[in-house]
Amino acid sequence: MKKSKDVRLIFALLAFELLTVAILSVIAVGRYGGKADAGTRGSSIGSRSAADAIFPDSAVLKVGGEIAPVTPAPAKPVNTPAGNATPGPTATPEPELFNYYSFNFSENGYIITKQVVPEDGFTGDALVVDGIPDDKFTIPTKSSFINISGVGIENEYVNKPLPLREIFAEPLKLRRFTPEGSAQFVVFYTHTYEGYCLTEEEQLHEKRWYTSEDNASNVVAAGTALYDRLDLLGIRGVNNTTVHNDGKDALKSYELSIVTLAGELEANPDTKFVVDVHRNGYGKLYKGKLYGPTAELNDEKYAKLMFVIGLDYDSSKGEYVYENNPYWKENFKLVFLLIQKLEEKVPGISSGIALRKTPYNQGLAPNSLLVEVGFEGNLVSEAQRSAEVLAEVLAEVYS
Repeated sequence: MKKSKDVRLIFALLAFELLTVAILSVIAVGRYGGKADAGTRGSSIGSRSAADAIFPDSAVLKVGGEIAPVTPAPAKPVNTPAGNATPGPTATPEPELFNYYSFNFSENGYIITKQVVPEDGFTGDALVVDGIPDDKFTIPTKSSFINISGVGIENEYVNKPLPLREIFAEPLKLRRFTPEGSAQFVVFYTHTYEGYCLTEEEQLHEKRWYTSEDNASNVVAAGTALYDRLDLLGIRGVNNTTVHNDGKDALKSYELSIVTLAGELEANPDTKFVVDVHRNGYGKLYKGKLYGPTAELNDEKYAKLMFVIGLDYDSSKGEYVYENNPYWKENFKLVFLLIQKLEEKVPGISSGIALRKTPYNQGLAPNSLLVEVGFEGNLVSEAQRSAEVLAEVLAEVYS
């Protein structure tokens, strides 16, 4: 038995030695690059072409197990036209569109036609006058009142006749609102403290040239209603509530507000129009209460709106100087457009136009409006309703 075990042990040791020799031979060939027949026994380990086939997008496996990043293949060259070749056509930007308004006057009213065309693309007649002689289509000198096709024009200040054929000779051109960009309009207040009545009981007490420092009961309340409605309609703007008449003379306030307006126009070059919000004044009781006429629609009362148009008078020279307000004719046409649209919404809401020699800062930018929203006897709510209607009309005519 012992002899048999010894034999088996000898055979086991011999087998182990043979296996060890075989393993060492394989390692030596792999490590030292033992020669092999390339056609039959060559190893793929360490071959880049073989590794690429296994790891085409990530790495090359090296002998020893290290991973090396693959160098990205060079980008395919972009085919560019030869130096003398003509490049392909590029898209032509769409031209900016403008709103052009033309006027047709008759004794019974006036019709306004709108064209939406590129700049200088208006066609047709800017003005048609049917059945109105020239002397009836001219605003007389100061101390006069004239009705032009249903629009009352009060002239207590301008001492020269104004032929309307000259004013309406060209169509009214308005730059349309844009969906983005800076502010599209500016609301401000030269006479910030011009006040209204909060309650009907207040209307019974005389308040000569009533003023209020509370923005809930002065013209800021009306102007903010105008601003808020435009903002609700998606039209961005500025509501500048800077006080300009705190203990100041009424005319001195214009010297202060022009600084405010100039700053806003510089900061907001996309401004399409500006509105200086005022309140008219009667200064005494009328039939037992403060004067505050209204228009009514669906049981709601609206304060009357009057537009003041300043011309180009230079008080220092005592003459008309067009450079003082080169926009007054455009403002005149704009007001006629607004009055028609306002009357369509609330009949009787307009009190017409008041002419002044002095530009009242309307020469700083085109489409400058000075609007008197009601009287001191109007309720704040009446002034706010009218301001909201004006906002809706402005949104319409500039869209």
